[in-house]
Amino acid sequence: MNSLIIPKFENYVPVSKNCLMKIFGEITFDLFIYPSGKKMLKEPVLLLRKNTLLADKKDIFTERNFAGFFIRKDDVANFHHLIENFIHMLIDDAQMTLQEKSEVIYNCAQHVIQDVFEDPRSGKNIKRAKDITSTIIQFALLDNASIPSLLQLSSHDYYTFTHCLNVAVFSIGLWQSIFPKQEQELMDFALGCILHDVGKSRIDDAILNKPGPLTAEEFDIIKRHPQYGYDLMKDMVKDISLDVILHHHEKHDGRGYPEGLKGEQISDPVKIAAIADVYDALTTRRAYAEARDPFKAMLTMKEEMVGHFEQEKFISFIHMLSGKKRPTSQ
Repeated sequence: MNSLIIPKFENYVPVSKNCLMKIFGEITFDLFIYPSGKKMLKEPVLLLRKNTLLADKKDIFTERNFAGFFIRKDDVANFHHLIENFIHMLIDDAQMTLQEKSEVIYNCAQHVIQDVFEDPRSGKNIKRAKDITSTIIQFALLDNASIPSLLQLSSHDYYTFTHCLNVAVFSIGLWQSIFPKQEQELMDFALGCILHDVGKSRIDDAILNKPGPLTAEEFDIIKRHPQYGYDLMKDMVKDISLDVILHHHEKHDGRGYPEGLKGEQISDPVKIAAIADVYDALTTRRAYAEARDPFKAMLTMKEEMVGHFEQEKFISFIHMLSGKKRPTSQ
């Protein structure tokens, strides 16, 4: 590939050649290229049409020198849905950089979680959620830099589905920091984090996105989302996942909801998820509040949320964010 600077196109997004090389079925999108040696085209050039069997066209990628590959913005969901089927192969691909892998995994996960929120009763969507959770864990266990790489992609704008993904990534990182040898429960714990706010799919968007303080009645409605999530998922996921979904708003001092659990009544998975949940909420822009920088968010959690979190795990979270390993006997 030459050193040509490839322009950004308003209605197109770039896709990785390495991703395309892993696809063996029909593509569900038109594929465009930016030819090498061309200067400032107004838009990329059509290479392959939708429904082309990509396995029969792989020689095009190796025999010709293209500066970049693109799809239409409207096809992004289709692209990542297709990539889900080959994502485990991408993780093992030595040709892909850590950043490329992170982008593919993060973007695929966003679309999976968004589909779950649109249809949480779909067994197919829950299976996809389980598969992408497994992928994130596999990726996280490969390299210590994987979790930081995923977190660099998190948006400062709040969306429930991206929040769930961010909470899962933070939680996986904290779990690995505290329980480095306990991987057996990690999958179900991480899935619970992915789905922890799924009950909000049953709450009116006007309340969820209200650009001001909630009334007491509206807050009572918001507080129902853990139970809604539990009811939606109780026949679809395991107990650890359900525990996170139902109890992620419990507080160490007993002032949380829905059951007012206290101290050791709250499980370790829930204690970890609760820390990640609050931190991500503070560091993303909401309809009613600007995002706080990481230091101010941690200061808020330390000084204004006394009693919310188990102190030892909160300290471990601070160490994790700083990139330092804290000695643990667990």
